[in-house]
Amino acid sequence: GILDWLFGAKPKPEAPKVPAEWTIMLFSNAKNDLERYLLSDINEMELVGSTARLNLVAEVGRIEGYDASDGDWTGVRRYLITKDTDTATMGSRMLQDLGMTDMGDYKNVVAFVKWARQAYPAKKYMLIISNHGSGWEKGMAKARASKGISYDEQSGNNINTPQLGLALKEIGKLDVFSTDACLMQMAEVDFEIQNYADYIVGSEETEPGDGYTYNTFLGPVAARPTMTPMEVAKQT
Repeated sequence: GILDWLFGAKPKPEAPKVPAEWTIMLFSNAKNDLERYLLSDINEMELVGSTARLNLVAEVGRIEGYDASDGDWTGVRRYLITKDTDTATMGSRMLQDLGMTDMGDYKNVVAFVKWARQAYPAKKYMLIISNHGSGWEKGMAKARASKGISYDEQSGNNINTPQLGLALKEIGKLDVFSTDACLMQMAEVDFEIQNYADYIVGSEETEPGDGYTYNTFLGPVAARPTMTPMEVAKQT
């Protein structure tokens, strides 16, 4: 009113953002021959989309040479996944363009999760890493070093199994950690990450190229976002 104007009353601060029930974070490294499949995964997520109680966020990377769809952009981008029925083109809003960052560096997984938690707070958190996976193989030290997940053909790097443990340690406790990748549900992998997730979801065998069917996984969570971590883990 006029008194506020005369005496310079400060505007009321905005109410703090109410946390959602879940923030589900997808680290989708499509900087290899899985590009077309992982772009399809984003379109499957868009069939569900974020809601007031479910945040779906993704960090997606692409390089030249495999798939020219959806504008053939390259680099690494962050998205809030929003509802969209076009299964050929990503309709979600890009939030950040990170350039050609290294998705084979575990510190970039940490940075993504810390950003997502701050920007999209929730009561419960799930992280999915989507890419090729090779778990752990006994043998020479050199061979062991290359075993892991998130192979980035632009940098030539990947996140090896001990580094995956370091990433989750830096991130802090997750309700669910999931790998949409081959061969990651191994005792050696779980040993590295056992203290940093209440539930671990992975495949002990090889997966088909298209991996999870994200709309059938996320649809029930959007319909009942009060699902427990165990219930969400069982949906994958």
